[in-house]
Amino acid sequence: MNKTQVKLIEAAEKEFAEHGFHGASIRNITRRAGANVASVNYHFGSKETLFIEMIRYRLEPLNTLRIQMLDEAVAKAGKRPLKLKRIIDILVRPMVENIVNGSHGQHFMRAVGRGMSEESQFMQQIYKDVLAKVVLRFRKEMSRTLSDLPESLVNLCFAYLRSTLSGTLQTRKSNIALEDGIQFPDADTMVAYISGGIEAISKEYRTKNK
Repeated sequence: MNKTQVKLIEAAEKEFAEHGFHGASIRNITRRAGANVASVNYHFGSKETLFIEMIRYRLEPLNTLRIQMLDEAVAKAGKRPLKLKRIIDILVRPMVENIVNGSHGQHFMRAVGRGMSEESQFMQQIYKDVLAKVVLRFRKEMSRTLSDLPESLVNLCFAYLRSTLSGTLQTRKSNIALEDGIQFPDADTMVAYISGGIEAISKEYRTKNK
């Protein structure tokens, strides 16, 4: 990716964060980037593609790191399934440390949050292109760890994990959070909260099905 493309993506993050996908202006994005008004069409083809590439630019390096960390943990564990908390830590911590608390984290998370709330159809394409591989890989490891649970319940637990992570990150800079003096996201707290919830669900299932 060349310098102009990076500048356009960084400018787009701010524009999408402030105005949402539908309200964002190509003219404003190019103005922020100090680029020609035709540059978005030249480099990306459309506003939708620019949004998708913005997601890819931030998440693909993160997802590569997540998969690498998971592969290393699985190799080290041998035939033993990973601890649930370890799986969740590998999924959550890189996001918090590399994106949310990074220099562009605030704009990126707001841009993604607003894009998701507008329910644009191309968000489904983003899931397929950028997120599906990671979701399937981590859900597979969770299934190994929770092997005594039915697949439907494991899938539900993973859905809770994703929604909790997404919701927490989107609330990071909300007025409610600031008014209440909440300082988050904190990786340790998030991992403990999510893993504790899934462990409680697992315990309830096992108790009912003794």
